[in-house]
Amino acid sequence: MMLPMDVDVCVIVDNAVREDGRVRKEAASLARAGWRVLTLGIDANNDNEYPADAVLDGVPVQLIKPDILSGLQGKIGKAARVFQGYWLLARRLQQIKARVYHVNDFTGLLMMALAGLWDRTFIYDAHELYFERSVKGGRTPTRFMLSLLRPLEGWMARRAAGTITVGDQLANWLADHLRIKRPVVVRNVVDVRSDGEPVPMPRQAGERIIGHSGRITHGRHLPELVEALRYLPEHVSLALVGDGTLWPVLERQAEKLGVGHRLRRVHPMTPQTMAPTMAQADAAVVIITSDATSYHFALPNKLFESIAAGLPLVVTDIPEVAGLVRQYDLGVILSSVEPEALARAIEAVLEPEANARYRANALRARESLTWEAEEAKLVGLYRQVLGAG
Repeated sequence: MMLPMDVDVCVIVDNAVREDGRVRKEAASLARAGWRVLTLGIDANNDNEYPADAVLDGVPVQLIKPDILSGLQGKIGKAARVFQGYWLLARRLQQIKARVYHVNDFTGLLMMALAGLWDRTFIYDAHELYFERSVKGGRTPTRFMLSLLRPLEGWMARRAAGTITVGDQLANWLADHLRIKRPVVVRNVVDVRSDGEPVPMPRQAGERIIGHSGRITHGRHLPELVEALRYLPEHVSLALVGDGTLWPVLERQAEKLGVGHRLRRVHPMTPQTMAPTMAQADAAVVIITSDATSYHFALPNKLFESIAAGLPLVVTDIPEVAGLVRQYDLGVILSSVEPEALARAIEAVLEPEANARYRANALRARESLTWEAEEAKLVGLYRQVLGAG
């Protein structure tokens, strides 16, 4: 049974923590700075793989395990467990005496509000623009329900002791639209100090591998990437490094196109093994859909994972991502995500002389894009709020 606890920092997130690299890095950094940290998360799948109580990166983690409709695996059962998880985590928050709460995303603000703790000291960590994301299929009822909650974000954010986000464009947007002081930018740079062992990425003699890291899901132009294999030489293959529900669809697509032998999945992954695993590829693609404000301003984990892996890049032309690629000369910026355009860009970064140049630049970029630098900004904010001890 989870007991009341006094801590310096209580980190709140709506997932099962283990695969959330940002939450884990920040919690570990705060613990290294000398504060007592506890992370609370929700395992909406009630997965036996994730224990209710654990220690990750030296930080205690407690997971809420919602059990309502536990036998129902569809969307209704999952949604019911998510809402039950929010309520149970809010009740757990009422038992914890923290000097400051580190609230991740709007859902964290919602749980703080449900717990009635809006007058406590908290820091809002906005990983994205929650209400500026695209809704699959543009569902009007979903958009309407979300719009009812939108004012809560601004009201809570203005009560925060500080706000953090992942990139400069998002920081500017949040400052303007929520009417708050410009957030501190803590980018999702990989902490190479905690790299784990790579998951093997099988390779045939003479094969060139394009890597894509992260969830295998909708909105990442993965079908176009698979189709691009049709326009690439036979010795070029695609490795999807991660897991997700779209994999069976892509596997069937590749077989139908006659390129199934050139598509593979590499898994399971953890935040610590992603960059070392990706390093076995010859180049990486970072494709972000720019059909919503949040995605247009994104600066995703997969970009920094690929840089940490020292890989040449093919990226979409969105401000933050393309800006870093231009700054460090890391690869090719797409003008289109059509399969033939993708194939041309991939061939360009695989050209031996260009590939060597981009790889050397990526390794140099890795030396300046460090978690130590981002950690210093995070800890600096906390020292303002909590003091040095």
